[in-house]
Amino acid sequence: MKRFTAFLLVFAFLLGTCSTAFAAKSEATSIRVVDGVTKKNYDVTVVNLLMGGKDVVTDVPTMLFNNRTLVPIAFVVENLGAKIEWNQKERKATITMADKTIVLQIDSPTALVNGQKTTLPDKVPAKLLGYRNNFRTMVPLRFISEQLGMDVNWIAQTMTAAVDLPKQSVLAIEHDASGRLPQITIKTTGPVGITPIYLQGSKVGGTDRLVLDLPNVQLNIQDRSIVNASGLVRKEIGRNGITSVRASIFEPAPREVTRIVFDLEAPKGYNIDFDKAKNEIRVQFLNGVKQVKLEKNNNAEVIAVYTEEAPVYNTIDLGNRMVVDILNAHLKTDNREINIGKGGVKRIRMAPFAPDSNYNPDDKIVRIVLDLEEGQTTENIFVEDEGNNILIYFQDKPLKGFDYRKEAYNRSILNLQLSERGNFDAGYDSWNNEYVVTVPKALMELKEMRLNTADKVIDSIQIDDKADEENYVIRLKLAAGTDYRLLTPTGTGDRISVLFENLWLTASKYNQRIVVIDPGHGGKDPGAVSPKLALKEKDLALDVSLRLNKLLEDAGFTTIMTRTDDTYVGLYERTEMANGINADVFVSVHFNAHPDSKIDGVQTLYNGEDTTRDNKRFAQIMQQQMIQDMGAVNRNIVDRPKLVVIRETKMPAVLTELGFLTNLQEEARIATEEYRQKCAQALFNGITRYFDEVILK
Repeated sequence: MKRFTAFLLVFAFLLGTCSTAFAAKSEATSIRVVDGVTKKNYDVTVVNLLMGGKDVVTDVPTMLFNNRTLVPIAFVVENLGAKIEWNQKERKATITMADKTIVLQIDSPTALVNGQKTTLPDKVPAKLLGYRNNFRTMVPLRFISEQLGMDVNWIAQTMTAAVDLPKQSVLAIEHDASGRLPQITIKTTGPVGITPIYLQGSKVGGTDRLVLDLPNVQLNIQDRSIVNASGLVRKEIGRNGITSVRASIFEPAPREVTRIVFDLEAPKGYNIDFDKAKNEIRVQFLNGVKQVKLEKNNNAEVIAVYTEEAPVYNTIDLGNRMVVDILNAHLKTDNREINIGKGGVKRIRMAPFAPDSNYNPDDKIVRIVLDLEEGQTTENIFVEDEGNNILIYFQDKPLKGFDYRKEAYNRSILNLQLSERGNFDAGYDSWNNEYVVTVPKALMELKEMRLNTADKVIDSIQIDDKADEENYVIRLKLAAGTDYRLLTPTGTGDRISVLFENLWLTASKYNQRIVVIDPGHGGKDPGAVSPKLALKEKDLALDVSLRLNKLLEDAGFTTIMTRTDDTYVGLYERTEMANGINADVFVSVHFNAHPDSKIDGVQTLYNGEDTTRDNKRFAQIMQQQMIQDMGAVNRNIVDRPKLVVIRETKMPAVLTELGFLTNLQEEARIATEEYRQKCAQALFNGITRYFDEVILK
């Protein structure tokens, strides 16, 4: 999903320096901070901060101090021309704009605005406050935001301060199909914040949707022909994979949030930008290049390029380099270079590519370059696509004509492409529970190997080139419950296709039940960090979540993960992913921290205020299962109704704390893969138990 910040570029203001280092967004309701001047300790309430609809995560959290919200000077808006200067000797911060200068002094209840003395609200001054040995200049949120021309609102239910650009309106929604890259244009009266959310409806039997939330924005569509009597907007598109565009007021209070929904015919990547000169949001449906990494595929090491939809690409042989140009695409990963150092490949580089004479001037291209070791050539490099991925083989040849892939949690397919028409044998070996395909070596080029698929449909695939001098014997070990169907004519042809389906999974009582897994933190927000091994909560939460995801899929559940890599996803975005697909349950995965290193154990947080959802019972079951399966200390279930991810969700939801990283014994256990698998198994057992005892009872 595209992480797009419109206009709001956040700066962290240090004591005389600037930093972009972020730290944990705390699950704690309160924290202890120290006054950098007086050294006095304060217990303060933590507050969420939204800037233009986006979470702001800083190492000293936004807080309530004497009933006023204080924030680090980390939200100065670049497009408003604001600058900050720090006078360390006098402890003064000076904020300047085109028409305004604001001077704040640490511990002074007054400020200077264009030279005029102004008393700060409730006489709460700027403070130099420290948290976990990080000290930041904290300033009154409402005062500084309004002085800079921004609007401030308070969302009491989740203890969230929302700072938005001045109120604007959406005037028009237009579809331009004239160029090579069709786009939707949303015309506004001025700059707006944008929060995109991608809903994977196709994974749960529907269609995908792209959602744009525009905070502090009204609907004032000039073309009334697309507005119905209730004020809902619908513009039919019916081209370029877009069915329609809809708009409505999603949240009327405390500030209006306009929601724009793109109904898509198939999964699509996208890119969003804002033209400040024309005051318009431009949405182009481009394939997103999400990640590039080394991995194993069919026993061969490959460079896998992950994209958001089926890629269109060109390969170019430059002698000492191999180039892969992905068309109609944009780069979404910050990692632009990977050192390989094997198989004759030095490194791989990726970047947006300005079209040359081989392309049209308005083409959008992502270029992937493999730099080869001296003396190496591209003759041993093979490029192919598989689903939404591009696979670059650089050490071993891919199995030519051999393609086994899983199509769904309960279904996979084997395709064998022969060089010409010929005879083959295919059938079931009941003695060994194997499906066996025998194909002449003259029609394919394979090699002896064993593929341990273990995907709950096929346990393993053995390619045997020694048992028969003239034929390859391919043995597919069926998982329990798997059936098969030969899709191509029996006995002869130039292609063999066999469909495998695990009927036990198809008939699973969990089939079509939806679980949303939310790995906590991510990207700029590492969460808690352990003291000895420097383990990051974000990495541990993702690892356990991926393990849990596999267990759930193998049992027949449909799963959605709010993130699958090291990216940050906004708290409100996470909840909307679950709400938008009508999930059955929501499980957020976290690890804990505490100032007292003796504290250990597991804990489950829930929202006890919402009695329309079965949150408490779900929390009780999850907590009981974690204690039983992990052998952990019971830190009980805790009612935390103001946490965004368990308040804003519309289904039973819990936030699980799987151990204290600040406890050395627990840190050592959590560092092991065995213990993280045990965590995943405990969560799985709790989820299945809740379905068995409550939802499916």
